[in-house]
Amino acid sequence: MTVEFTWPTSLDEATGRGIVALYNDAIESTTVIGYTKPLDEEADGLIDDLRQSLDKGDIALFVIRKEAEVIGMAILSSSSMPNCRHIADLSKGIIRSDHQKTGVLRGGFLDIARYCEEKGHELITLDVRENSVPHQIWSGLGFAEYGRLDDYARVDGVSHPGVFMCQKTADLKARLNGAAKRSSPAFIEKEEFKRRLRDELETRITLTHPVVTRIVADQPNWGLLRYMTLQGYQLTKNFLEYIETLYHHCPRNVHKRRLLMNMFEEETGRFSRTDNHVVLMQNFIRAVGISDEERDAAQPLPSTRALIDYRMNLVRDRRTFHMGAAAVMIASEGQNLETTAGEARHDLLPRLYNLTEKDLLFFSIHQKEDVGHVQEGISLVADICDSVKKQQEALEAVRRTCDLFYGMYDGVAEVFPA
Repeated sequence: MTVEFTWPTSLDEATGRGIVALYNDAIESTTVIGYTKPLDEEADGLIDDLRQSLDKGDIALFVIRKEAEVIGMAILSSSSMPNCRHIADLSKGIIRSDHQKTGVLRGGFLDIARYCEEKGHELITLDVRENSVPHQIWSGLGFAEYGRLDDYARVDGVSHPGVFMCQKTADLKARLNGAAKRSSPAFIEKEEFKRRLRDELETRITLTHPVVTRIVADQPNWGLLRYMTLQGYQLTKNFLEYIETLYHHCPRNVHKRRLLMNMFEEETGRFSRTDNHVVLMQNFIRAVGISDEERDAAQPLPSTRALIDYRMNLVRDRRTFHMGAAAVMIASEGQNLETTAGEARHDLLPRLYNLTEKDLLFFSIHQKEDVGHVQEGISLVADICDSVKKQQEALEAVRRTCDLFYGMYDGVAEVFPA
């Protein structure tokens, strides 16, 4: 099925309905869209406003379609003042939650960059709530902060800061064209390669998967939480072996010493003053009402097994050490850095499931430690990738691992359909 990038100059009824559905999907999966509940009575007003703005030429509407469905959108606004027509402001950039891992985001932004270039918009601006998933995505696409507002948005009475960002159209186009031309890549300078490794991680967010958002929705879903927890435990059980095997194959340098420290913390919890990390996960499992017998009897789904085996095969083969390091130390450790609506997993769960800070130590410890682990992973991979082939393989390992995490959530969703 073909994905189409379009710039409609008028708004028909079908596209209007698709945009409302897209808004509602975003409202259910995040709190950064500006609405607190699905559109009902407001829907007609929203579409009327869009239609009038289009008719007047006040905005340009970008719509991504897959067959007859609207799966993405953005709005571009430009000033009528002659001195400011080189600037386009982007708002309501939305990709439907079930298409956020398909690569459509980069293709969409490349089309936006081309459109802006054609219209003479040399600078693209946007604003976003700080530390939200969109903030991570825009940063990964190269948008840089030029200002901030502390009281940018209020959600349930809580104030959140906002960030104002910009990027030259030419830079965005060059960045995305470079990502698209992997068929004949050149060797990437080390600092740029580090940035691209982080971009691959930050533009492949998995915490927005619909099955994850269902766990932290308005009502507790104990069955889904427990099942997801048991699948996550299958990953935790294998993690120390990944690090041990990477340590075994790692050259004797500063990276090997840092892997040793990582192993020591995983095994003892000494640096964090807690406990063995598998034990911390087992404590969480008991806290959500799963017995030790049920925990030990649980088996990985095929999609979970695929993620486990992919990483294990990479780390065990000395020839793919660079890919194993990218898969484990960047893509996997990076999963614990993700937030939704600016909040991490251990911040979202207590409100619904009456879990304590002690119950959630596994997540809070990793949220802190894995910032450094990802930085070290990026540094290690950048140092050992001394050829174009290795660089491209490492980037692909990050992409593939993130996709397999998303696939694991797909597998859980099949067992627990909405």
